[in-house]
Amino acid sequence: MNLLEILTVGVVATAASDIWQQAQKPLTGIPAANWPVTGRWVIGWRDGRIYDPMIGKRPSLKGEALVGWAFHYLIGAVYAALYLSFVVVIAKTVPTLLNGLLFGLVTLLAPFLFMKPALGGGFFGLRAPNPGKGLFLSISAHAVFGMGLYLGEIFYQSLC
Repeated sequence: MNLLEILTVGVVATAASDIWQQAQKPLTGIPAANWPVTGRWVIGWRDGRIYDPMIGKRPSLKGEALVGWAFHYLIGAVYAALYLSFVVVIAKTVPTLLNGLLFGLVTLLAPFLFMKPALGGGFFGLRAPNPGKGLFLSISAHAVFGMGLYLGEIFYQSLC
């Protein structure tokens, strides 16, 4: 496992999730994640605003879209590093579609137990305006992300 492998797997998995979010939108009417708002939240950390339930009502900040997208892909790379470390180093096995999918679903702990509550949506996003749609988008996007971890590894291996 090396940095290029981690970045390749993380970018492919994150891009797969982003493509899924755009593809499902016309069928379900559920908008994709709003990464500029996430960027506004991340920028607010410098002012000590980790818990910020009013984030959606705050004015846009310069660079928030770039920060949000960069943060999103950085988290994807961190998850890829954790996934590869667990699968290859700890479990001493190889990435598979199943262990990628399961890991992707485990990554739901972060938005369900930290990010959604920090942004005022409550645990699992159940206090958000439309929790069912939010749950569907989160679960499906993280499942696709997990499948993307496997596909990213296949892609990386094909480059080597």
